[in-house]
Parts: sequence; C-alpha cells; structure tokens
Amino acid sequence: MIGRNRRGNRQANMKARIGIATAVLVGGSAVGVAAVAAASHGPATTTTAQSEGFALNFHHRISEQVALASALNTWGASHQQSFTTLAQMQSMRTFTQVWHHRTQFAAQRGIVVLATRHFLLVKSANGALHLWWLNGATKFANVGNTAMGMTAMTGSTTVAQAAMVANNMQPAAVTMAGSTAVVNQMAAPVAKPTTVTVSTGNVTITITITSTTATVTQPVTTPTVVATPTATPTVTPTVAATPTATATVSATPTAKPTVTPTATPTLVPVPTPTMTATQSTFTATRGIQRGDLVFVAGVRVHGFLIAKLVLFAAPTTVTPTPTPTVTSTVIGTPTAVPSGVQPTSTSSFTGAKS
Repeated sequence: MIGRNRRGNRQANMKARIGIATAVLVGGSAVGVAAVAAASHGPATTTTAQSEGFALNFHHRISEQVALASALNTWGASHQQSFTTLAQMQSMRTFTQVWHHRTQFAAQRGIVVLATRHFLLVKSANGALHLWWLNGATKFANVGNTAMGMTAMTGSTTVAQAAMVANNMQPAAVTMAGSTAVVNQMAAPVAKPTTVTVSTGNVTITITITSTTATVTQPVTTPTVVATPTATPTVTPTVAATPTATATVSATPTAKPTVTPTATPTLVPVPTPTMTATQSTFTATRGIQRGDLVFVAGVRVHGFLIAKLVLFAAPTTVTPTPTPTVTSTVIGTPTAVPSGVQPTSTSSFTGAKS
C-alpha cells in the first residue's frame, strides 16, 4: 500500500510538472524564445521545456561570495547548475565585490559600452563604468533564449518572465541599463565623439568613441636608468725616504692619495610610445557587442578586474512611437479670402507607418 501511494505521488508530481511547462509554452514562451533569439548574436544556451517552466520560481537566498565562487567553479561541469546558483544569489543590480577565503570576487550588471579582444567596458544602471579584462579562460554565454539564463543575468524572475513569455525586454533594459533611453543610445551611432578615461590597476586607458570607430589609447611611462661613466680613483705613489751615510736622515713628506668621488646614476623618466588601437564601434567579441545587456562575474587581482564568466543578451531597442503630424500645403497662388471662409488645401500625413 505504501509503495502504491509513493508511486501515485510521483506520477502526480510528474503530471503537475508537465502541466506547468505546457502552460508556460502555450502562454507564449515559445514565441518569446524565438523572437529574442532572432535579435541575439552568437550561439545561445538552450534548455528543456521543464527547466524553462521552473526557472521563474527562484528566490534570493545565497550570499554573493558563495554564489559567485560556486557558479564559477561549476560552470565547466554544468551550465544549468551555475545559472541556478546565480538566480538564487542575493540581489545586486549594479556592481559588487566580496571576499571569499583569500579571493576577491566581483560582479557587475549593466550594458556594454565597448567590446574589444582584450576587455569589456560595462556601464551599470547607476552610471558607474568598470573595465573587465578578458583572457583565454573567460567564458561567454548568450542567454537570450533561456529563462534560466535570463534569470541569472538579470537577477529577477519577473524580468525574465516578461522577456521570455511576453517577449518584452523593456523591464530588462531598465534593470540592467537604467532606462530604455540608454539602450537606444548605445544602439544608435554616436552623435559626437565621446571620450572616456578609465583607471584599472596601474593602467589608465582613454577610449574615444565616434559614430563608426572606437580608439583605445594606453600611454605608458617607465623609469629608465641612464648610466653615468664611473671615474677611476687616481692614487699618487708614496715616496719613501732614502737613508744616507750620515747620522741625520732627511725624510721627504709622504704624498696623500687623491680620490675622485664616483658619480651617482640618475633616474630619467623616458616615455615609451603610446599604444593606440582603433576598431569599429560595434565590433563583436565572442558574440557580444556594444549595446548588449550583460552580467560579468570574475575576480579582482592587483586592482584589475578579470572576467571569468560573461552572460549576455541583445535587447530589443525601444523606440517611442512618433506623434503623427499634419502639414498643410496650399496649391496655387494665394488670393484674398473673405472673412469666415477657409482656403482650399491638400494635406500630407507624416507619421509612423501602420
């Protein structure tokens, strides 16, 4: 009897899970997944329908340091486990850095200002800029078509549900970038050149972004030792007195050696040539580019932020619908119009296409 009850409970639970997953898909999840994936660039991580249905029920109950350490350690074995851990991490919207044992972990949610082969420049919802260095160990994942990954990236089940079920990326844009206006600004060509200076570790990087190109300048000044020839000490030989046959000996005074001090080497700062690289403003690095919503997790070493894991998704730009305007054009030569009579005209309608 007990065995049948257990089997009955397991079957009931399985039916409930299938019912929830089916409801999510019927409610529009499949449409949302296809639409968001079409707007994304690069391969995206896929999940099953069952995980999609349960990805929206997480609560924040894992500390930042434990969640980051665990998610980074388990990524190689299971992406889904890392997503689940990050989805349950204590809520953080902009930037955080915490110590776990002897490692300083860091994480940031925001929007990509510039992506290069060597670093990502990310801007959070509060306007803070952080530069993350990339290397061969950095992992990238496009989560534009997975509810679990979207929850991990945004830190919000509500935002993930809006994106996946209703195909509405506006809540994600507000959460990650601060507003839809920022997302549209990053997606559009830059109206005038913008220069950003970022200090990372002991390096200061200047980035100039134009409508078509981004130039990265990294001046470096290294102290160089300039050697000065060392003077050799000059010693005058000592003249010894020579005795004579007489009882009186006349001694010539001994000459003291003359020593010239050695010159001390001086440090002269010699600037090395400035390192400058230019690329397209919207160059994609491992599928991620300017304007993408992003969650970066990694470590801080000697002041440098080293990216270990990058979750990203391409947002749908939110463009306000223009207000229709009516422009009146008078045909023919204007003539005097009696009071109270309107002139005949044709109207051309300018506005949004239906």
